[in-house]
Amino acid sequence: MADRPIETVRTETLPEGALFVSPDNVLYQVVMAGSAGFRKAEPWPWPPHSWTGSAERPRAVALVPDSLLARNYPVVAEGKPLPTINRDDFLNADGQPVHYVFRQEQLAKLAAQLDETLSPQSGLTAWRERQHWILSDGQRTFRVYHYQSDNLGKAVALDARFTEEGVEPLPCEQGPHYWRYIPGWEEALVALESDPASLESVIETVMAEVAQVIPDTLSPPTTKSPVATPIKEKPKKPIDPTPPEPEAKATPVEQADGAPKPKSTQETPIPPTPSRPKAAKKKTATSQPSSRRKSKKLSRKRRVAMIIAVDIGYGYTKGVGPDGLRFSFPSVIGTAEEIHFATDLIHGEEEHAIQYGNQSFFYGEQALLQSRMQSTIFDRSRVHDQTYKMLFIAALVEMFQAVENERVKVITGLPVEFFGDRSQVIKSFEGVYRVKASNSLKFTVESVFVAPQPFGSLFRELLNEQGKIADDDIEKGRVGVIDVGTYTTDFVVSDELRYVQRLSGSIRIGWNEVVSRVQQALGDLHRLELMPHEVDRALQTGEVRVRGEPVSLEKLVRPAVADIQTAIIARARDLWGAGADLDRILVSGGGGPHLYDALHDVYPHARVLDNAFWANAEGFYRFGQRPATFEE
Repeated sequence: MADRPIETVRTETLPEGALFVSPDNVLYQVVMAGSAGFRKAEPWPWPPHSWTGSAERPRAVALVPDSLLARNYPVVAEGKPLPTINRDDFLNADGQPVHYVFRQEQLAKLAAQLDETLSPQSGLTAWRERQHWILSDGQRTFRVYHYQSDNLGKAVALDARFTEEGVEPLPCEQGPHYWRYIPGWEEALVALESDPASLESVIETVMAEVAQVIPDTLSPPTTKSPVATPIKEKPKKPIDPTPPEPEAKATPVEQADGAPKPKSTQETPIPPTPSRPKAAKKKTATSQPSSRRKSKKLSRKRRVAMIIAVDIGYGYTKGVGPDGLRFSFPSVIGTAEEIHFATDLIHGEEEHAIQYGNQSFFYGEQALLQSRMQSTIFDRSRVHDQTYKMLFIAALVEMFQAVENERVKVITGLPVEFFGDRSQVIKSFEGVYRVKASNSLKFTVESVFVAPQPFGSLFRELLNEQGKIADDDIEKGRVGVIDVGTYTTDFVVSDELRYVQRLSGSIRIGWNEVVSRVQQALGDLHRLELMPHEVDRALQTGEVRVRGEPVSLEKLVRPAVADIQTAIIARARDLWGAGADLDRILVSGGGGPHLYDALHDVYPHARVLDNAFWANAEGFYRFGQRPATFEE
C-alpha cells in the first residue's frame, strides 16, 4: 500500500528513477545509478522552481560517500524511499477513482505528477482537463485532483460540479502520506478567493474568433461538400481580440531615465537560420546567413500599425515581422551589470541593457554571459511573472530597432494546457510602453490576439505569406499537430479548422529532457560545466569541445532521445490511437526534427515541417495578415 510505514535505507541501493526523502525532508529522485560510485539524485521536481520561501533551494546530491561525485556534490547517504504504486491502488474499494480537493492548482498539479512518477509501469499520465487534474491511461480515470483556485488566483465553482457529478471528494490532507513531501506543501495550503475561469470555454471562444477570420471553414457542415477551388472571400464579421469577459485595456505608461542601450548582437542557437536577413532579400526556408543581428534600420516607415508575431517559449523567444524580419534569443532575463572592459575586436555592436520603468536588465545571450542573477520561465503561472513581461519587451525592442513605427498589433500563442491564461496575456501586453534602449523608444501595443500555440504550425501550412488559404486539404481535412517544445509537447487536432478539445492535450516533457541529461553526463564524465543553452547549441552540431578537443555527443544523446520519444508517443497514442482517422500529422517545434523518425515509424502519414523551430511564429504572422484578425 502507498501509506505503509517508510523505513530508512542506504540511498546507494536505490534504482534509477526511485524517489526518496532525505533526513532533512527534501524529496529527491535518483537520476543516475551507475557503477563505481556514479550514483546521483536531484530534488523533485527538477529544476526545483516550485520551491518557495527564503531557504536556499536544494542541490543535486551524490549517494555514495567518498566517491568521485562526492567531491563535487553534497552527500545524502540515507533516505526513506517512497513506494512504487500499481494502477489499481489509486482506486477505492468500489473500483472508482478517488476525488481530492486542493487549495491551489499548483499543489494539485504537483500531487498528480508525483503520483505519475511513482507509478512508472502503470501507463498512467497526469494532465489538466477542464479545471482539474486527472491521472489516466487515456481510457479510464484513476484519480482526480480538484482545486479551489487556479493559477490566476480565480476561484473554481466546485460545489456545482460535485452536485452535478454526484462526487463526494476528500480534502487533500486525507490523501497519501507522501504528498506532504511535495515542495511547498505546508505553505500552499492557504485558501484563495477570486472568479472562476474555464480553459475549454476560452479555447472554444478564441476558435470561434478564428472562424470569423478564416471564412466558411470552422462551422460544422451538415454534410461534406466537395472541395472547391478557392478563394473569393466574402466580407466577414470582424473579430473582437479581447477576452470573453469584458475588461478595460491596461495602459502601462512608465517613464524611465538614464539611457542604457539594448543588446545588439543575438545568436540563434537552433536552428542555424537567419536572425534577420537583409530587407532587400526575400527570406527562404533554406538560407542560412549569419545569425548576428543587423543594426541598420529598415528604411520604410509605416503609417499604419505594424503586425508582428511573438512566440515566447520556455527555451527561446522568437519574433517574425515585416520585410523578412525575424530574430530569436534564449528566454532568459538577467540583472544589468556594468561591463568594465570591451574592445573593438568584438563582432557586432556594443552590448547594452534595456531600461523599462525602474528596471534595467539584460536578456538572451547577453544575460547568460554577463548577468550574475538570471531568471527564466518554467511554468505558465509565468504569465504573472515579471520575467514573462520583460521577454515581451525585449522582443518589442528587437522589432522597433529594425523598423520605425510607434504602433503595433501582436499575435502570439499559449500551450493548450495553459490556454486559460489568454485573457491575462492580452491585459498584460496591451498598452503604451516607454523604453530606454540605444535611444528612447515609445510604442503602443494596440491589440493582441492569442491562439493555441500549435495552431501556429497549422496556420503556416494552411496560409501563404499574404494570409490567403493555400492548402485545401488542411482546410477541409482532419489534421493533427505535435509541437515538441523545450519543456512541453502539445497535441492538437483540427477538423475542418475546428479545434477538437477531446483529441488535444499536453505533456510536460520536451527537448529540455535531452539537454538536461547530456548536461549532467558532461559534468560527470568530463567535469564540464555548461549552461543549458550551451549544451543545446552543442547538440545542434553533434559535438562539444573538451580541453580543446572535439568530443562526439552521439552516445549521450541516443538514450536520452529514446526516453522522451517513448513518453511522447505514448501520449499521442492515448489521444489518437493509431491515428487512422487523421488525414495527416504535422511535427513541429525545436525538438520535432530530432524525434521525427520515431514518430514516423508509428504514424507513417506524419511529416516534419521545414524550419520547425520557426513554424509557430511564422504561422502566427501569416494569420495576422488576414484583415479581419485585428478588426474592431
